[in-house]
Amino acid sequence: MWKLLSKSEALKDFNKWSVDEVPEPSCEREMLELRQRLIEAEERVNSFINISEDSKNKEDYIFDLRFGLELYNVLEEQFEITTRDASNDEVWIYLSMKVVPDIIYNRWGMSDTRFFKQSRRIWLKTLWWYIHLSWNGSIEETYNILKKFTTDEIVQLVERSGPNGYRIDVTREIMKQFGNRQLNSFDRNLFRKVMKLNTARVKIVEPALTSGGTKKYVEELINYFEVHARI
Repeated sequence: MWKLLSKSEALKDFNKWSVDEVPEPSCEREMLELRQRLIEAEERVNSFINISEDSKNKEDYIFDLRFGLELYNVLEEQFEITTRDASNDEVWIYLSMKVVPDIIYNRWGMSDTRFFKQSRRIWLKTLWWYIHLSWNGSIEETYNILKKFTTDEIVQLVERSGPNGYRIDVTREIMKQFGNRQLNSFDRNLFRKVMKLNTARVKIVEPALTSGGTKKYVEELINYFEVHARI
């Protein structure tokens, strides 16, 4: 059911847009319901930020997080997107360029990178994978473990897929354990180190088969750096 748009086709459309005007959608009729749901989601997120004082301190991240959760919910439950669909850049490029170009423009302006140009920076794709890799059973629980993070952690998580793709069981456990920490400057630096070490270790270690399973594997990744920090 998913419509596709190539990078070359997207570039042609992008070059026709005016820098000073919000791009208009031009999606197929069957995509209008999805567009409407995402427009409503954007409105809910903006309303939340406007009334929440805590959100204004890191408004961009909270917008990304809450809109990402809305996007994930709509595409998972109502449109049944699969991980295979979500791995196809042309799905996201079509959604970005044809279905909700105004939403991407509102967040990023006329940034070709965020619309289609760089695979790991396509905004809608990045948000979906950030939520998928961090999912903790429900929207509320996932929000609770992610609300203390920043846009830096989105990059660290999504852009470290590893040689054999994402290890979703591991990334979800990492996000869960870090979500329970204070996330001060030490923790943020620790997060980057843990993500790098995990990328290297999963090449030779199967986390689920280690003593204590994935949970213990992640605890040991974190403990490795905490011990060295105290020495």
